[in-house]
Amino acid sequence: MIDIVILGAGNVASHFIHAFSQSQDINISQIYNHRPESLRDFSDFETTKEIDKIKTAEVYLVCIKDDKVQKIVQSINQPQAIIAHTSGSLPLLKTSNRDAVFYPLQTFSKDKTISFKDLPICLETEYESDFKVLKKLVHALGAKPYAVSTIQRQELHLAAVFVCNFVNHLYHIGHEICAQKNLPFDILKPLIKETADKINFKTPNQAQTGPAIRHDQTTINRHIQQLDNPNYQEIYRYLTNSIQKSNE
Repeated sequence: MIDIVILGAGNVASHFIHAFSQSQDINISQIYNHRPESLRDFSDFETTKEIDKIKTAEVYLVCIKDDKVQKIVQSINQPQAIIAHTSGSLPLLKTSNRDAVFYPLQTFSKDKTISFKDLPICLETEYESDFKVLKKLVHALGAKPYAVSTIQRQELHLAAVFVCNFVNHLYHIGHEICAQKNLPFDILKPLIKETADKINFKTPNQAQTGPAIRHDQTTINRHIQQLDNPNYQEIYRYLTNSIQKSNE
């Protein structure tokens, strides 16, 4: 049984709390958050809003905003424990503690349950013995551990922004276009699903279709004219140009 303390009560922390609470190999000793109202959803667990009152544990998972991580980690006076942040962009911190990274490569929203089965979790530690402990945490979730350096993880995080956050913004634009013409966004969902599924069998470049790769300038010009938002016109032009340059 591994005792852990989870620091944070946001999207990532909430999913870890739910997932770890289902495992017989993990004991959540305590949950910390500086705002007591954020702890109301976790009444089944011991909680605290005071950093100097956190309990002793084998592992501390720091699931908070990147700009607060360094200060929180330095406030945890537990030199015998593994202190792992869950950020994709921060480096392995160099403090007096046994620093580590426990980064789940996934998008999280509080109102949607996530399956951790086979979910990639990127690990980085100062000591091999600590890596083995974190691997046990990953396996307790049913997830997949990956040894990833800070530089590799930061590049993964960058790639993830492109394939997740930016793509979701394009969904937003598509949703807005449909709404303006009284069309249901659901009509696009089979297309979205097929586009995502296709990259299981082809590289993204091989799977590219549409007017840009065909150099169908008539359709491209018409689409730009249809867009009444100058920002969306610029996005359309830039992505069209990027697709064409990628296939020269």
